[in-house]
Amino acid sequence: MHKLLYFVVGILLLANIITCQYPVDSSTLPEPKKFLVIDAALTDKFAKVTVTYTLSEVTPQGGYLLPTPPVATAYVLDSHGNRTDFNPNGTKDTLFRGVVGETYKLYVQADGQVYESAAETMRACPELDSLTAIYSRESSRSPDDQLYDGFDVYAEFKDIPNQESFFQWDWIHYRRTFSCDVKDGYLLPCTPYDCWTIGYNEKVIVQSDKLRDGQPIAHKITRIPFATPPNKFYYLRVEQRAITASVFTYLKSLEIQTQNTGSLFDIPAQTKFSPNIFNVNNPREQILGAFSVYSSRHKVLNINMQQEINGVKAKVNIDLRPFTPVPLLQAPCTETLYRTQIKPESWMD
Repeated sequence: MHKLLYFVVGILLLANIITCQYPVDSSTLPEPKKFLVIDAALTDKFAKVTVTYTLSEVTPQGGYLLPTPPVATAYVLDSHGNRTDFNPNGTKDTLFRGVVGETYKLYVQADGQVYESAAETMRACPELDSLTAIYSRESSRSPDDQLYDGFDVYAEFKDIPNQESFFQWDWIHYRRTFSCDVKDGYLLPCTPYDCWTIGYNEKVIVQSDKLRDGQPIAHKITRIPFATPPNKFYYLRVEQRAITASVFTYLKSLEIQTQNTGSLFDIPAQTKFSPNIFNVNNPREQILGAFSVYSSRHKVLNINMQQEINGVKAKVNIDLRPFTPVPLLQAPCTETLYRTQIKPESWMD
């Protein structure tokens, strides 16, 4: 994202990191034009809606001013006409629970304009039966590459028969952090001691059940390095989602765009506008974002990094900077998107 001049998510990350569910590339857009972003996720566990603009203006120095959000309201109607209102600032509403089989439409008013989504029905998500980590050595890589020795992680499940299904996977990685800052070349220990750094998936991972209806499916989620420390176990939380057809098509096009670079941060191709959100009075308006309705399942995988595999031991990565010699000099473990004091589910030391 950061390598593209007008890549929308790069701007959004500065304003509110990862409030958008799906990335959009506006590198080919006319410089002076400002685009509305409507990005919403409605799930069986929560819902959230983000309404913002791509950018405000470019400064004489070539920098970007953060967008001023529009005056907006957002709500969802189900097939029975039941209405649920949401804050359009991307706040996650955990009191909302979508229902499998129910159909929803999103309605947004932003700076006097009215937008609505196509009707999207929540699909049932099969149980995520297992996560399997398979060790391999990729000789095509340099031995200095972190992933030269590593594990390919697969999600395994049985597809629901007689139901056209579309899947998306996402993951989060936690690792215990012992240093929360650096001062004068010294590492400062975290306070409190229990502190974790959070890493996020940056790829689009999707698949349909075409030709696999009702059969067992295994899909590769990621590859992780066989390396330690700081933790004995490598922690990975994988989420499996049953998404709608329109969002699958949208994400599949992004996956194809990024398969050569391997990251959403390097999308080279044409901008993808919303597949299912439209301006009621001006259907030709180009909107960024998507309305995604899905149910999900998740599992946690802990991989022992102190095991020896076929005579191979984990690569040892050590920060050679020493911890501060000053007694009681510490740095706070501050709750952010990338750091937390909350112990991850099923954590193993």
